[in-house]
Amino acid sequence: MSIDPINIGGQANDSSGQSLRSGGALINANFAELDLRTATAQETAEQGVADAATAQAKADEAIPASALGSTVAQLVAGTVPASQLPSFVDDVLEFATLAAFPDPGETGKIYIAINDGDSPSNPTRQYRWSGTAYVMIPSSPGSTDQVPEGATNLYHTAARVRAVVLAGLGALTDSAITATDSILQAFAKLQGQINEKLGKTEKAADSDKLNGQVASFYTATMTGATASVDGMKGLVPAPLVADRLRFLRGDGTWVTLSSSVAWGGITGSLSAQTDLQAALDAKQTKPTRTGELALTTGGAFTIAHGMTPPPTDFNGYVVCKVAEGGFAVGDLVKYSLRLLTAQNADIGMQYSTDATTITVRQPAAYGLMNKSTGAGFALTLTSWRVIIEYRP
Repeated sequence: MSIDPINIGGQANDSSGQSLRSGGALINANFAELDLRTATAQETAEQGVADAATAQAKADEAIPASALGSTVAQLVAGTVPASQLPSFVDDVLEFATLAAFPDPGETGKIYIAINDGDSPSNPTRQYRWSGTAYVMIPSSPGSTDQVPEGATNLYHTAARVRAVVLAGLGALTDSAITATDSILQAFAKLQGQINEKLGKTEKAADSDKLNGQVASFYTATMTGATASVDGMKGLVPAPLVADRLRFLRGDGTWVTLSSSVAWGGITGSLSAQTDLQAALDAKQTKPTRTGELALTTGGAFTIAHGMTPPPTDFNGYVVCKVAEGGFAVGDLVKYSLRLLTAQNADIGMQYSTDATTITVRQPAAYGLMNKSTGAGFALTLTSWRVIIEYRP
């Protein structure tokens, strides 16, 4: 049954509406309908409560009592208490500063140090307890210093920039660098411009910066000065190590020495003089001396000279070993071939030679003039030694 409205007419007292009796009857009928509906709703609600209680009882039978409120949430006054909610729900803790954090902290909680809030030098930061210390949690991230480097997208560093190779440099041109050029294009243009400035092409594009000279001015073989013509400007090129037997002439050209040419008085070719000092020493007429030999009257010395041809120049010296005749120990006296004393005795030395040996014939007696007075005296043989000197 539905609820019917009372007909109250079009206007007040126009006799078009329902009478009081029929209107009252309609009101009673409507209230009866409402009562019926209320009773039905109450019955349905009570059945729902009964069904819920039945379901709760079944659930309680399925869950141990010890799990209720611990591993399984249990309503208290129609809500789940905070103690039964997941730990992360209320595990964000705020403090004024990092120093205000509890020590030790708890794992599984987020600690916020408000610090100076939005201050760039001291912003708010999040931390977690690692078990031994508070560790900052980067915020999405705070800076690139907190982002681990990957294998492909690497950090930009000065060392890596310096190590980049110029792969794909491209053709070298001498055109001007523009704002739209890449680094490789700019390098190619710079190298091309440098090549032009160095004269590697026929003529530099702006040769006025090179005194208007063509490229050959900087690359041609240098011409040296002569008695009447100035030489070309430039550096003297050094010959290769393998071309050491070359010299630079006055006209600026290199001349190679012939390896068969003799040099001065040195016999043999220049290329054969592997040790010029040794060759010069061999050319010098330094005398060869024997050691100190004992004096014997009427005897002879034989000396192997080892020279080709045999020596032709000879000298004899006597060395004072014991002071005598005004001479001191160590004095060296050249001994003449012949020396006549007051007795007119022949007391000089005689030299002869063959292909291998020098023979020195000693006198029957050795005599000198006193170093101080000039008077002749006979040498005491044991007080003197003799040295023979010879040369080619």
